[in-house]
Amino acid sequence: MTKDFTAIRRARIWRFPTSKSINTSGIRKKISKCIVRKIEECPNGYPKLAGFMDSEDTFGIYRRFGFLYSRVLLSKQDELRKLEDDLDAMDNRDAHTSDRTRKCLKSRAKDFARTSTNGSPTRKELLQTVESKLSEYGRVLLQAQQMVSLNKPADRDHLSVQHFLESGYEDNGQKLMPLMEGDNEFIYRKEDLVTLRPGRESAWLDAFVERLLKMIHCKPVQ
Repeated sequence: MTKDFTAIRRARIWRFPTSKSINTSGIRKKISKCIVRKIEECPNGYPKLAGFMDSEDTFGIYRRFGFLYSRVLLSKQDELRKLEDDLDAMDNRDAHTSDRTRKCLKSRAKDFARTSTNGSPTRKELLQTVESKLSEYGRVLLQAQQMVSLNKPADRDHLSVQHFLESGYEDNGQKLMPLMEGDNEFIYRKEDLVTLRPGRESAWLDAFVERLLKMIHCKPVQ
């Protein structure tokens, strides 16, 4: 059984460890067994694609769903705006109703001891709703911030994953596609894609060395 994965996978650039990075003083046992998931053993479909994307750190490319985050944030933002308006209206009403209601603006204990008389929420209940909505809004807002801070994938890595999705792979002389049309459309949303791999100052050097080795047809990277 032959599977042509090497033709579509990007070459690994190995770095030899320096003497400073090796410390054998604390080593007592050698690693006796190492289990590695092989792409060839993954069933065709999402398992095969997951195996391929996990085979290289730079292949961890996914959508950040920036538009959906914006829609959810805008909706939650407006919910909070409405609650803010309700709270302002309640404060202004109590400030101009009576001495008793004005005292409620000066004492949390007095204010929270009030009960609703017309079915509308009390200030305590309103603030509890505000707290819950603020917590949801802050959680999504920070998630969106983290998504935006993720790096964009390098063109070479994006094209490697795109090539695998578009061209598939060989299995016993048969060409197989990992995903059906439609399921693979995420890879074309380039402006919405992020990579899980953090940026490195030497990334440009790795790319240069890789291209140079491929230009001279070096066997280890074919």
